[in-house]
Formats: sequence, C-alpha cells, structure tokens
Amino acid sequence: MFDQILFGIAGGLATVWLVVHLILGGKEVVVPMRADRHLDPVVRDTLYVGWHYISVSLAAMAALFVAAIFAARADLAMAGTVLAWGFTLVGIGQVPAIGASYRDLPQGWLFLPIALLGTVALLF
Repeated sequence: MFDQILFGIAGGLATVWLVVHLILGGKEVVVPMRADRHLDPVVRDTLYVGWHYISVSLAAMAALFVAAIFAARADLAMAGTVLAWGFTLVGIGQVPAIGASYRDLPQGWLFLPIALLGTVALLF
C-alpha cells in the first residue's frame, strides 16, 4: 500500500510537469521557436518534433506510475522510475556542460523527486 501511495505521488508530479511543459513550454519555447526565421528550417522543425517527443515521454511517465497502481505491477513503476532518472541525470548533467545555469534551466531537478519516490517505493 505504501508503494502505491508513492507511485501515486510520483505519477501526480509527472502529470504536473506534463501540464507545465504543455502550457509554459508551448508559450515560452515552442511559439517563439516556430516563429524564428533565423533558425535553419531543419533545425527548427527537428526541435519542434523533439518537443512533442518530450510531451509523449512525460505522458508515458505519468501513465506508467498510474498503471502500476491499478495493475499492481511494479515493473510499470520501474519503467517510469528509469525514465524519471534519465530526465534527472540528463537535465542536471547537461546544464553545466553547455555553460547554462540551473536558474534558467531547472528542468532536470524537477524530476529528482519523481525518481526518488519511485526508487523508494520499489525498494521498500
């Protein structure tokens, strides 16, 4: 039961970040990027498709945690947890690697609670 509560919180957080991604990411990233005519069209369009891949990945992460509860299958939560760790590690590691700041690109840190919740639930 404890694991299902943690999976529910992790899935809820993943859903929150999906909504934030869709609303703020659309408004602050996608709209200006699509309007930028200085970017090479292939680069611009690749980034646009990538943004949609992220949308699908975030939805899958949330769905995996919710499905783990209803199907009583820890393997689904493990998949969501691995995905959350991937987002965390890439998001935290890439920021200094590209010379950016976490103040401007905090996204990796947003997935750390999801990854930790999933890990704790799977271990205990």
